[in-house]
Amino acid sequence: MATYDLTKKTHASTGQTLMLSPQELRVKNLEDKVNSQSDKLNHIVELLNELSEKKSTSWNNSRIQIW
Repeated sequence: MATYDLTKKTHASTGQTLMLSPQELRVKNLEDKVNSQSDKLNHIVELLNELSEKKSTSWNNSRIQIW
C-alpha cells in the first residue's frame, strides 16, 4: 500500500499569473528592444562580412590577371 504526503507542494497549476510592476514591464520592454536591435545588427554585420569577402576575392582575381 502506497503512502502519499499531501503536505508537499504539487506541480499542478494554481491558476495564478505573475504580474509585473510597471517598472519591471518597462525594463523588460527595453531589454526586448535591445535584443531585437542586437539581432538585426548581427545580421547586418554578417551581410557586410560576406560582401567584403566577395569584394576581396574579386579584387585579388583582377589583380592576378593584371600582373
